[in-house]
Amino acid sequence: MYVRFLLGCCLFLLTHCAQELPSDVAEIYVALPEELDYNFDVKPILSDKCFACHGPDAGTRKGNLRLDLAGDDPGLSSEERSTRARALEGELQHRLLSDEPELMMPPPESQLTLTDKECAALIKWADTGGAYRDHWAFQRSQAVQVPPLEDWGRNPIDAFVYERLQREGLSPSAPATAATLLRRATLTLTGLPPTAEELSGFTVNDYESLIDTLLARPAYGERMAAHWMDVARYADSDGYLDDKHRRLWPYRDWVIRSFNNNLPYDDFVTQQLAGDLLPEANQETTLATTFNRLHKRNSEAGIVFEEARVEYVADRTLTLGKTFLGLSIECAQCHDHKYDPVSQRDYYSTFAMFNSTAELGTAVYGPDQTPGPALLLSDARQDSIIDYIRGLIAEQEKANPPSYDPQAVADVTRAPAGCMPPSTASEVR
Repeated sequence: MYVRFLLGCCLFLLTHCAQELPSDVAEIYVALPEELDYNFDVKPILSDKCFACHGPDAGTRKGNLRLDLAGDDPGLSSEERSTRARALEGELQHRLLSDEPELMMPPPESQLTLTDKECAALIKWADTGGAYRDHWAFQRSQAVQVPPLEDWGRNPIDAFVYERLQREGLSPSAPATAATLLRRATLTLTGLPPTAEELSGFTVNDYESLIDTLLARPAYGERMAAHWMDVARYADSDGYLDDKHRRLWPYRDWVIRSFNNNLPYDDFVTQQLAGDLLPEANQETTLATTFNRLHKRNSEAGIVFEEARVEYVADRTLTLGKTFLGLSIECAQCHDHKYDPVSQRDYYSTFAMFNSTAELGTAVYGPDQTPGPALLLSDARQDSIIDYIRGLIAEQEKANPPSYDPQAVADVTRAPAGCMPPSTASEVR
């Protein structure tokens, strides 16, 4: 009991008595801002050097210490909260500065080391309370006070730029010439340089009307669509093996039309993810769901169909994360994400949404084959012919009832019965 008491006293002194900083660390400590920015100054260090053992992954966490959550976070147990408090009160500093292999952090076997600046930042962060902030992408937007603009700039963004220039001891560049403004605007909004006729007579005062003119051009939609095609992993071939050609240009044209028609972003997203499930779904909104089928497709005859199908579903899930959430959620396929608030349960809940499609992972043997759901891209005249033929079929079925349930067949196929002319068919979902 006496020995245990002495050990307890030593531990208390070790973790609560101030420890003098080495001169190099102390000098940096003093030079650091009084209030550190957690996301800029602290989290990168914790993420690189500490989260592997003291982060969100319960399978690799050691010492019952979590440094990825604030002390009052409901995700912490009472024991974890107590351990964290002890660490910030002094044990963290002692471990960071220790030369003893049994105590030093990061431990020698991790092959990780901290620079003097990193040590100083972590110690100062702990000394000032160990405050946390969510990543800026997860913070609710708040109104901020616009700095005084004085005599430079035209809008609130210019005010923030000017304020930073002053802080850095810099002066604004000279205003751009009319020709430079014209070139910047046309290249940015259309991807094309201005013509000689457009350059002739253009003045700075014409800039606002120029923007309206460029936004109204078809080239604007094509320019913006080029960026979106990269995000959507658009390609004219399957990507695997012999890389067969596939006709997906109707989706590309849909994207161009969406930008040129100024389709609201919420509609742009909704139609691509689930346009076929909208109450007033039509050919256009269903065509948009081609976004979900732009992944690579395997044409190798020996593939396991279910394995290929699951790979396709995983691709859609990961694309959703990158495109609309700005997150790489691949890590959560195998374990809770180590750096972002995405659990393995979150990943497979999202995966399940795409896993409900009536689709087989069959090999694609030719450019005109469309496994899974398909859409007939017919025009108004063709629609009238189809409606006429369907009317004739309905009359015949009424006079001669079929021996099967047509509704049951329709529920299974969920698409017009296989009429897919190569020149008018587009893959969807």
